Amino acid sequence: MGSQNIFGWLCSCSTGYPLSNVTAEMVLSVGGDNFLPQLTGMTADILYSDHITLFVFDHDFVPHFIGGTSREDGAITSKLSHIYESSTYYEHDPNLKWVGQGDKGTNIPLLQQLHAKDISNTSYRKNIYEDNGLLDRLSLIDHEKSRWFILNFYRNVENEYFSEKDIGHLQQEATLIAAFVKRHMSFSSAFDWDAEAIPAIDRLEKLVVGLGNGLSKREVQVCARVMQGMTREAVSLDLGLKQPTIATFMRRAYAKLNISSLNELFSLCLAQSGRGSH
Repeated sequence: MGSQNIFGWLCSCSTGYPLSNVTAEMVLSVGGDNFLPQLTGMTADILYSDHITLFVFDHDFVPHFIGGTSREDGAITSKLSHIYESSTYYEHDPNLKWVGQGDKGTNIPLLQQLHAKDISNTSYRKNIYEDNGLLDRLSLIDHEKSRWFILNFYRNVENEYFSEKDIGHLQQEATLIAAFVKRHMSFSSAFDWDAEAIPAIDRLEKLVVGLGNGLSKREVQVCARVMQGMTREAVSLDLGLKQPTIATFMRRAYAKLNISSLNELFSLCLAQSGRGSH
């Protein structure tokens, strides 16, 4: 990226973040191995965390570890993320069953919190959290078109839970943080960010049907296509419906599901996918 492109990109995604914290090192780390450590530094004033991990979801809604960083033990994130994936603990992750606490009516990144003590699966709680002194996790979930990711912030037992104030600070700057992650993933060789990552339409429709709440056939069809990353115009052409009609079906579906954003719809379908895998 040229310097003008960098400046323009930062201005376009900034939501009031103190730009003095967005250092040249932070920008230059995008796409590189030092991205997450730099992100820790950039967010330090608004959110203290002991560890950060980044996961990307594949077309089966399975999370894949992209990278992690810690203030002290640099190897712990890789070790625990490998256990999380290989033991399929993500199928028992209660965080994926909760609709987030983001502002209603917007598509800003979704925030979800998980206290270690609230994990009902004994093995998952012990092997990941208790045995490694982890107390709390705050997750930022977002997407770019058909690509979904989770950025996790953790605290150890010697610290306190993430407070409502911490969550508020992160929510305020979540759009900018997510923008950095998206740009990083588009440049990184760790994962094929441009590859198709969302299930086929028929599978998405089955997941949406499984949510229940009396969704009509058209509401299911529209939700599935939007989940796959199709624009309203593309959905209109695919289903032979007018664009205002597409908007109406989405609004009705969101109301029935008691959600108001695509991120929340993804969260529900992710949980539905996890329940179906047991």
